[in-house]
Amino acid sequence: MDRYLEFLAGLEERHLLVLRGRPGTGRVTTALHLLDRLTPNQVSRWECGKTAKSLTRGKFERKNVGYLAELSPRVSGGLTETILDDLQKQLKDSKSYGVLVIPEDPRDIESFGGYAFDYQAPEPSQLLRKHIQHEILPDDPPGFEEKLLRLSEADWAMAALGPCPCPLESVRMAALLAQHARGEIDRDEVEREAERAVHFQVAEWFAELLGLTPGAELDEALRLAAFRIALAVLNRSPYTVVTEAADLLTRKLVGNDDKAKKDKRQGSLFADDQGARLPALRARIIDGHATFGRELIPMELLEFHDPRYPTAVLDHVWKNHHRLREQFGPWFKELGKDSRPMMWVRAAQATGYLGRHDFVYVYTKMISPNASSDEWKDFLFIRRRSAAIALDQAAQDDEIRPAILERLRKWRRYGTPEERWTAAATYGFALGRRDVHYALEELRVLGTPSERRMPLTGDTDSEIVWIAGFSVAKLLAFGRVTEVLDHLRRWLASDRSSLRRLALTSLKHLASFYGFELDYLSLSMEDDRPVLPPHAERWPLLLALSTKDAEVARRVTGLLTQALRSREGDTLARFLLARWVRSGEHDPALLDELARFMTGLVAHEGDAQRLHYLLNRLVGDWADPLQPKVADQLNTAVKAGEQRRTAA
Repeated sequence: MDRYLEFLAGLEERHLLVLRGRPGTGRVTTALHLLDRLTPNQVSRWECGKTAKSLTRGKFERKNVGYLAELSPRVSGGLTETILDDLQKQLKDSKSYGVLVIPEDPRDIESFGGYAFDYQAPEPSQLLRKHIQHEILPDDPPGFEEKLLRLSEADWAMAALGPCPCPLESVRMAALLAQHARGEIDRDEVEREAERAVHFQVAEWFAELLGLTPGAELDEALRLAAFRIALAVLNRSPYTVVTEAADLLTRKLVGNDDKAKKDKRQGSLFADDQGARLPALRARIIDGHATFGRELIPMELLEFHDPRYPTAVLDHVWKNHHRLREQFGPWFKELGKDSRPMMWVRAAQATGYLGRHDFVYVYTKMISPNASSDEWKDFLFIRRRSAAIALDQAAQDDEIRPAILERLRKWRRYGTPEERWTAAATYGFALGRRDVHYALEELRVLGTPSERRMPLTGDTDSEIVWIAGFSVAKLLAFGRVTEVLDHLRRWLASDRSSLRRLALTSLKHLASFYGFELDYLSLSMEDDRPVLPPHAERWPLLLALSTKDAEVARRVTGLLTQALRSREGDTLARFLLARWVRSGEHDPALLDELARFMTGLVAHEGDAQRLHYLLNRLVGDWADPLQPKVADQLNTAVKAGEQRRTAA
């Protein structure tokens, strides 16, 4: 401990020391060592009352004793310089010493009258090396310590220890590495036992709920448990979003929906500040960003120090606290009503993850009601897409996937419009990407409902065509570029108007995708995503992919040329190219790429005329006319394409 001597000098001089830091960092162990140094074998625990003033009400009858007290946030929040002065005088008169261990709080360290020091845990690798030295036995061979140190610096060992271990976890890891170095256990066993440290911590968190009687103490423990569960679901989200979700779950756990009861128990509005909450969560604030429309906004995000905690928390609650997990369904439904993707998408993903533990229960209670929802329009889109995301997450389990595929086939053949909509949405995620040809064939059938419609019945299936096209577009965005472009080309060439409609709907969705959306929420998949050129995150996705790969550019150009000449081509041109031109208006690099791309769109007679017409319409737009210099650059590119065509 780097500041150990400084702490010791302060305690020896003033007889009272306040160590402030987060739990699990070794504060108490350090305090015991300090006291034992000044009062050998005479260290006692010191029980205080429910307020800070209670610390000064007793008397220290024994002489030359070291006293240790670990204060709760409620007690430490009342500490003042006056109280500490009184306490110091009593300790000095009895020739004793006292250390108060308190949690972090937002007050300046000077407000404690010079008695307090901020405590930071030792750097993890340094602490691990220190404990490794204690694991060396007299009969270990020469060079054993060097071998252990090399092991401790290995990437796999540091990954197993985790990014922010507490001192006890470093002690356990040192012992595991020593066993491994002696050949007693293999590397897999080390990693497996290190992983258990996360589960030990989670189990300890929720064990605190056992034995508490109804009242303020239990309510506060439930609030903290709700916050940990909310963070497990919403890891790497803004702090305010996690807080909102935790409050929703707290009301269900505490049972304070009644307004009077809620007002009675909510306590001080300042009792739940961020600084006090983070240490108990083993979490931190990091820099990140969120989307607002088409813009990226810098935003601080909350995440666990260790990425293993989200699944560990959900696993523990689901397997060990059955009455607690009964609240997940109503809670996820409440989160699903929030229109922010960072809220409802994460809830859907967590639903699907829990479905891997008990799919029948989760499907019956949480997924099926959403999949069949026919509630008012805005909400039902979220509910059905929530069901689709949950099914996709559950389908990542090899044993559950066949049952989910069979259910989707059943919905495709015999399902209600709501169930067919959900089936089409489900194929737009990892499940569809796993076997893209099968998924595209299913989407071909789901996305052409008019082929199955009885004569003289109205067209009420436009919503299913919309979502099927959206799923096709996402399969391309998530890496299945060649396969999707080939299917779209064949569908556009079909003599079936329903297939052409599905292809054009998919192209409309693709025209709306931008590079940065690959990193976000409902469009987010972690592997096999296309790698975009530098600085192309804000570019239209199809254009960015075309810039990176000449073969993709050829396929996209051919597809769009084919689509623009179709009966519905005018609508597509106004929707797709107009959006791209507007994007390039404020991005010179994008505008240059767009100009080169539009040159390639002129392949047949009439193509140039159609593009000139679109640009002239944008220049004459009443509300937002296109800048003349932008129009000139693009018109020049179209003319170059026409000259190349006629020369050929």
